[in-house]
Amino acid sequence: MPTKKTATNARKTWGIYTYIAGDNNLSSYGLLDIEEMAKAGASKDVHVSVQIDTAGEHTGSIRYELTEPDFEGTSHRTVIQRLPEQNTGEPRYLAQFAKWAAKRYPAQNRLLVVWNHGAGFMHTPTRDIGYDDSSKGDALTMGELRWALEQAGFGSGASGRLGILGFDACLMNMLEVAYEFRGVADYVVGSQQTEPGDGWPYADVITGAKSSRDPAVVASKIVKAYIAYYKKTGDLGVTQSALELGKCPAVGRAVDQLGAGLIRMIGTLKGRILEARVATQGYEEPTYVDVVDLAKQLALKCPDAKIKTACRAVTAAVKAAVIANGSYGPSVARSSGLSIWFPLVRTDYVTRRSEYVALRYTKDYPNWAGFLDALLAG
Repeated sequence: MPTKKTATNARKTWGIYTYIAGDNNLSSYGLLDIEEMAKAGASKDVHVSVQIDTAGEHTGSIRYELTEPDFEGTSHRTVIQRLPEQNTGEPRYLAQFAKWAAKRYPAQNRLLVVWNHGAGFMHTPTRDIGYDDSSKGDALTMGELRWALEQAGFGSGASGRLGILGFDACLMNMLEVAYEFRGVADYVVGSQQTEPGDGWPYADVITGAKSSRDPAVVASKIVKAYIAYYKKTGDLGVTQSALELGKCPAVGRAVDQLGAGLIRMIGTLKGRILEARVATQGYEEPTYVDVVDLAKQLALKCPDAKIKTACRAVTAAVKAAVIANGSYGPSVARSSGLSIWFPLVRTDYVTRRSEYVALRYTKDYPNWAGFLDALLAG
């Protein structure tokens, strides 16, 4: 169907583009999130557009734009385009939406939100990012997600990068995921832990964009709004953080050096390393742990001076990269804003190893995977 013409596509300060992959058991929450967006609406400075694919009797995807509030303060969602059924686990559909939105709603800064289930770097049935029931559970790998954003034109120099890449999804703010998108976006916002079904408070997200043209400020506002929302609802065990992607290589190098040190000492310190791992802040996915808390526990348990120095370097690098961090509830109280993969069980490691070593992070900095090899492969 041809795109409906509109006169609202002047270049604005922010373009907020939300890709709701809702053809699964989260479908109803996607519809509610569009209603939340309408509470704030667009403005003279902010475009708001969304594509949603839902489950159930409705087939196909719909592209909406949110209007500016009328004289009664009410914003409306306008159907711009109806599309055939799409497989949100197929990267070209995300690329098509993102490219369409950026062209139709040009802006100085762009926030692209990928909305769905999430499982960090793992390609996991029923949990992965982009999961689509109508397409036999197809979902996006990290490589496919990166490809989609590059195909949409993000990453072609500073002017082409997204201001913010947002994951309204579970378990996505980890080093291995963040590193995949450096050069595509300036900042990433997501959760170390699983997210409640309500996800992001979109009215507050849009309001935050209306108040600042600085991506770092807006990313920090999203984190603050998310935690405040769940403090009001009483949902415990939530996390949200914002990371400066340009500082991911420094974090990667620090973790790589720690991995090299652990390989060197594994013969004499294996028991202490495992004690540190057990004591570290964990999440719903049991193989994911907090990076800073892991460094803290390793420094406490391991007497080697070089290991302690490497742990301090990891902590400093993560703290420099994480520009905003929040958590609510005792189960996630030691969250620093960034996770890493550290399985304890050999079968968990063997099952995911080939997927892990294919990541950009592991290719550039192989010593963490090398440490896991030494610890668990035998």
